[in-house]
Amino acid sequence: MINNIQAIRKQTGLSQQDLGRRIGTTGQQIGHLESGRRKLTQDWLQRLAAGLDCAPADLLDSRPAALRPITSRPSGDTAMRTATVERRTKETDISVTVNLDGGGEYSVETGIGFLDHMLEQLSRHSLIDLNVRAKGDLHIDFHHTTEDTGIAIGEAVAKALGDRAGITRYGAALIPMDETLSRITLDASNRPYLIWRVEFSRPKLGDMDTELFREWFQAFAQAAGITLHVENIYGENNHHIVESCYKGLARALRQAIEIDPRKSDAVPSTKGILGGSL
Repeated sequence: MINNIQAIRKQTGLSQQDLGRRIGTTGQQIGHLESGRRKLTQDWLQRLAAGLDCAPADLLDSRPAALRPITSRPSGDTAMRTATVERRTKETDISVTVNLDGGGEYSVETGIGFLDHMLEQLSRHSLIDLNVRAKGDLHIDFHHTTEDTGIAIGEAVAKALGDRAGITRYGAALIPMDETLSRITLDASNRPYLIWRVEFSRPKLGDMDTELFREWFQAFAQAAGITLHVENIYGENNHHIVESCYKGLARALRQAIEIDPRKSDAVPSTKGILGGSL
């Protein structure tokens, strides 16, 4: 089938890599779609049209590009997997926005310096754009703000994933940090579970209780709907231990939520849905 993907892409000034990033795939896959080596399914048409800001029909129009008007897609229709969650209780007021197909840009303000640092690592190494604003009862302690931030970010990730069609689903990372090595594995299965095998030798990092890190990971895994195993294999420096866990989560999450170009329109489960029983 002849298509006009390349012509429209060049009109908009995008490289194959730029377009791939917009719609959650690779530049190589864009090349395959343009050349016809990969079948142009309805799902691909919708995603490409969203990324190129045109109508799907424009991609199949047989007229030369110079003669073909580009029809804008309806307002609000976007290929980016984004979500905003607001969580308000008597203890916290939190707003989170994520873009799963971002570039790792972040703006984080929780009032807890060390937690901000960890969430910035999560964004940068997962390539998830992350905006977090949190106000909590820090005059009591950091527990509610830490836990509720994990819940809100997890809910935003789950919302952005939708029915999870097309995702790779599984991710794993081994993260060294000087003397420390941590292993994080996960299944974005919509069945939340946490295994936490991390021990600290100090009760606090800065002003933050080290026991609160487990609370954050538990809250995130539950709200995001992921089975998450976090293991510190060895390490001595408590900062290195927890930072390697957040970076490992980021890298594993990046793998798991990446769109699989070979099955971009299918839920990665023989059941046809993710969640519930195996």
